[in-house]
Amino acid sequence: MHHKLLYIVLLVFLASSCDIGGEGGGELGPVTPVLKNLEPTATSETGFQLNWSITNPAGFNTIEILLSEDEEMTKIVRFMELNDISAQNAIFDGLKGATTYFYKVSLKNQGSTVVESDLKRVETSFKMESFNLITEDSYSLSAKLAYLESVSGSRPGIIMMHEFGVWVNPWPGSDLLKQLVADGYVCLTFFFRGHGTSTPVDDLMDLINDKSILTRDLQAAIEYMNAHELASGTLGLIGGSMGAIMALAGNGHEKVLSSVALSPTSDGVFSFFPNMTLSSVYYLVGEQDIHDQEGGDFPAETEALYNLTEEPRKLNIIPGTSDHGSNLLSRDSLNTSIEEWFLQTLPIN
Repeated sequence: MHHKLLYIVLLVFLASSCDIGGEGGGELGPVTPVLKNLEPTATSETGFQLNWSITNPAGFNTIEILLSEDEEMTKIVRFMELNDISAQNAIFDGLKGATTYFYKVSLKNQGSTVVESDLKRVETSFKMESFNLITEDSYSLSAKLAYLESVSGSRPGIIMMHEFGVWVNPWPGSDLLKQLVADGYVCLTFFFRGHGTSTPVDDLMDLINDKSILTRDLQAAIEYMNAHELASGTLGLIGGSMGAIMALAGNGHEKVLSSVALSPTSDGVFSFFPNMTLSSVYYLVGEQDIHDQEGGDFPAETEALYNLTEEPRKLNIIPGTSDHGSNLLSRDSLNTSIEEWFLQTLPIN
């Protein structure tokens, strides 16, 4: 009895299987194509090759690619429509270096989307050279120079300076550096003496107690940029905390047209740099960057420096944060505001 029941169930299952695909005696219905292995290769400063593969390549007649400068896909820089559905790559050139692009690939049939990929990203490259700066008192400073090889001619330089006590320089891999390089600036980052892989010092606190020591490091950086064939001779300075003080100390240099100071302090600055004059400075500080035990009220000190600065000048007290120095730049809007400041006060052309 049980054997007969199993036999009947099997016959019913096989009969129902033959109906899959509708009329036509068991043919399978249409199969959706699948986009796979969607990755860029041969990435350069000005372009890349986009590769893909398609399984079940049927049911569509065009491959459409959108390339944008933003995740919302509102700043489309390239639109590509391929009628060859067997294509497995596309080449994009004439792009900006040091720039993140976003792309989507769609398989379409008579204009209707059959399959659309997830949002992907690719970053074009830029040149980053490592070398050592030598100061007038023979200290060796580990440095990097970032720029676009695809841009011809000299251009303004920007020197980027870190905080006290760091062993990893926040500037070389920062989004801000990439934005400035993409705009066409030559960016120099370096470790102050006693930091990173630069020549060590006996006591780091000497750099705090006598900030004028660091002017030798900054002077070496300025002289290097002035002598470099890519630099036009005009400079901008940016720094966080201790680096911000140096961005202000160098503000009066004849080649420096603009400075950006992240969380600077006015404490003792004019005693070390009595002839310091301030103009064309953008100040940024966290509203809650106040340390009672250490006696540091950075918003108040930053505002005091702002009030001593001649036009053009700008003050941005970021509400609701105690972030200090380059940590403020986790906010894309602040990176953009600094980029815009330099474009206005240190023009490319």
